[in-house]
Amino acid sequence: MSFAKVNSVIPDANTPTDGQTLLALALTSIANAIFITDSTGCVIWVNEAFCRLSGYAPQDIVGHSPSLLQSGRQDGYFYRRLWRTIQSGKVWHQEIVNKRKDGTFYTVEEIITPLYDANGKISHFIAFQHDLGKRRERNQRQQFLAYHDSLTGLINRPRFMEQLEETLTQSQHDHCRMALLFIDLDHFKEVNDQYGHTVGDRLLKAVARRLRSAVRQDDIVARLGGDEFTVIVKCLSQPEPATLMAEKLVASVGRPYHLANHSLEIGASIGIALYPEDGDTPTQLLEHADEAMYRAKQAGRDGWRRYGDCLRTNE
Repeated sequence: MSFAKVNSVIPDANTPTDGQTLLALALTSIANAIFITDSTGCVIWVNEAFCRLSGYAPQDIVGHSPSLLQSGRQDGYFYRRLWRTIQSGKVWHQEIVNKRKDGTFYTVEEIITPLYDANGKISHFIAFQHDLGKRRERNQRQQFLAYHDSLTGLINRPRFMEQLEETLTQSQHDHCRMALLFIDLDHFKEVNDQYGHTVGDRLLKAVARRLRSAVRQDDIVARLGGDEFTVIVKCLSQPEPATLMAEKLVASVGRPYHLANHSLEIGASIGIALYPEDGDTPTQLLEHADEAMYRAKQAGRDGWRRYGDCLRTNE
């Protein structure tokens, strides 16, 4: 079989198919990028997946050396070792960074296998390339979703608890205050019931953006689930900045939203728990911030309460 003549014509189901035709069909249609060279390393054939991945049309690469793909990320020794390996009849298998025709880089897992003629001499080399970009994108996405809320992009509850513990440990080490703000949206259920979950989801994303923009760069915003959010405010010398932050967040969340041709208004009830005054463990701070938030709702919503103030009110 001449590799240069391999095509992608699918045999008719009623037409007898020989082994060479099946091989040609498989090589052409396989999802992995493949190119074949002669014994000198000159490319004589590429499949469609190779063209899509590299950006080179067959006429751009056939008759040339695969060195067209070199990105500069590997040195000359790397390629000399590759060439010695396959010329000795061994299979070469490694990750490699290549360069597309447009100059962008891509990483592949590449396997180059020597092919032999009837006399036992190397006649060709066939290279299989598996694109690692998509796999890495999937892995990165999975890692992101493990610690982030898929709707808003904020960190999720498990990551929030880790961050809360880390911040608390750092505050204890540095002998400084920190604050935990527990935020529950007011009247969000009514929006969801009246306009549907699509509008509700867009509203949650808009709230998340406002919370992020209202806090300091080092502060941490999380979505615990539903319409509950938290903010970890780091490195406080006095309690007052935490209350100022709560006032700022209430005002920010309370501005009208214009979504899907609707003008919407909601509010936020916020509870504040301070370290060390209101607790010295993540669980205590979360419970006490939640309790203070509940008191803010009881007081008429769209406002904030400090846990310490709630205790003094009960006395």
